[in-house]
Amino acid sequence: MTIPRPPIRRVLASPVTLATYAFLVVPFALGWLRSSWMSPLALPGYLIFVIGTVIGNAIAPRYEFWVYWAPFLAGSFGLATVVGYGYEAWQDERSNEG
Repeated sequence: MTIPRPPIRRVLASPVTLATYAFLVVPFALGWLRSSWMSPLALPGYLIFVIGTVIGNAIAPRYEFWVYWAPFLAGSFGLATVVGYGYEAWQDERSNEG
């Protein structure tokens, strides 16, 4: 049995992809704007940001922390796309079973 491959446009615009991206970015961004808004929901995004900061600091240690937002946003969207792809493939497989 082959794994179904959903179209990339459907994966990128999938509600699951967009919801995962929002789940990773929005709580962390709100906590970054005002520390009193930091909640436990920010933990997944915070972990991604910390990992990116550690890697970025090892490569180029002289940058400010705000510079790591671009890789954080790209990495979060990449992770959200993987989740969306898995969901869409699972949906295709489920629809082909019946």
